[in-house]
Amino acid sequence: MEPPAESPSEPPARGPSEPATQDPTEPLAQGPAEPPTEPLPTTPASAPAPARHWGINTIFVLAVIVGVFAVLAVWVNRQVLNTDNWTNTSSRLLADPKIQAAVGSLLVNELFSQVDVAKELKSVLPSEVDGLAAPAADGLRTLAIQIAPQVLATAPVQKAWRTANRTAQIELLEILKGGNKTISTNNGEVTLQLHTLLVRLAAQLGLQQQFESVQSKLQGSTGEVARSTVQEKLGVKLPPSSGGIVLLRSSQLKTAQDIVKAIKGLAIVLPAIALLLFLLAVYLAEGWRRVAIRTCGWCLVAIGLLAVLARRVLSDYVVNSLVKVPADKPAVQHAFAIGTSLLYDAAIALITYGLVIVVAAWLAGRTRPAVAIRRALAPSLREHVQYVYAVAALLLLLVVIWGPFPSTREVLPIIGFAILIGLGVQALRRMTAREFPDAQLGDLRSSIRDWYAARRHSTLTAITAMRSSASSGQADAAYGPAAAHGPAASAGSARDTRIGDLERLADLHDRGALTDEEFRAQKTALLGPGA
Repeated sequence: MEPPAESPSEPPARGPSEPATQDPTEPLAQGPAEPPTEPLPTTPASAPAPARHWGINTIFVLAVIVGVFAVLAVWVNRQVLNTDNWTNTSSRLLADPKIQAAVGSLLVNELFSQVDVAKELKSVLPSEVDGLAAPAADGLRTLAIQIAPQVLATAPVQKAWRTANRTAQIELLEILKGGNKTISTNNGEVTLQLHTLLVRLAAQLGLQQQFESVQSKLQGSTGEVARSTVQEKLGVKLPPSSGGIVLLRSSQLKTAQDIVKAIKGLAIVLPAIALLLFLLAVYLAEGWRRVAIRTCGWCLVAIGLLAVLARRVLSDYVVNSLVKVPADKPAVQHAFAIGTSLLYDAAIALITYGLVIVVAAWLAGRTRPAVAIRRALAPSLREHVQYVYAVAALLLLLVVIWGPFPSTREVLPIIGFAILIGLGVQALRRMTAREFPDAQLGDLRSSIRDWYAARRHSTLTAITAMRSSASSGQADAAYGPAAAHGPAASAGSARDTRIGDLERLADLHDRGALTDEEFRAQKTALLGPGA
């Protein structure tokens, strides 16, 4: 009897341990076609190549460096070359008590150098007591130093100081621009006139007549001859009038004009370069632009912090290198703080804007809190977007009314903020519509209720487990190995178990997982009715 012929379609039988083999002469077995597999990428699609990553980070570093110099250039431009800012800062300077004391001491010294107070007192005192003229003059000088800050704090003096600073700054800008018909740039000087302050101080001390007499003599022909003689013998140039501070001489004009042109150009070019660098970095960060935008926010924070640090370093350098008298350091420190207040405001503004950008990028991220917030906002953004725009506009209006930074008090920046807020709301609306198309207004309340119920359930489960553990511990104490050591050991083991359960129960109660009634009920169940 011949064995049955094998079917050509059936492979020969093989043991379970034999590997499946394919005869190279046979055609491949036809089976369900498998789609061709593509090679897996070596890096995730959302991450750039290492070289590109380093290139983008390098762009961010360059943007921070350029941004720091841009902030400094904008500050100098706004502080020195803006008449209103210059005048406001100068007014704040004289309103500071420490600066009033320093300026008052300077004016008193100027006044007593112009008027021989001892001689004037000797001329009016009787001959019997004319020897007291010098001590009386010293006493009057001390009194003048005490009165001078009070004089400088009065409204007329403050107004005169403000006017003098505005006039000097306008004259300075005219000269730096090349001059006009009334201001010459040849062999001239820009002077801050303090003569009015000297006159008021002299009137307060009762020396106005003597002061004006000396001034008239110095301005006449006799004074001109005396001034020329002193200048020839001492080799110095005496001012034709008192109370003047020279801000700029004609020999410094060309350098000052070049510096002003450079500052004006840098105040525009450097911020533009920094902005372009940030845009370039975000553009190159394909696949992870949200992270790049967040990095831009942190870069703005870094620029603001570096500007604050530069202000602090410059303050220490200026005070320690220029002030030799320790008593004058507080006034110089206050003057530097007031003079760089715009720089500080700009730095704090950059830090704030950077943090806002970081929060916006985080809100668009994948963290659980960010997703929960987007889920909660999805119904309002889909069905009542007009209310969302109204709330955003109200917040912007409150910031404008508050005006914490100069940019929040100017029209163009406010318009820019409004446009950015509108674009942000629209982008968030599209994102939530794509992620949560079926979200309803009550979903947030339901999710909170479900979360609380789940937590409550887990808490009760933990309590049940503790009770079971306590029961098993008591059984082990009664019949387990501990029984071999006597009833004292068994009681100690059960007592330790109950103490541990009570501690966990108290911890749940302290964390708010159990109410007072639930805590008492579980405690009674654990310890017995008599507990």
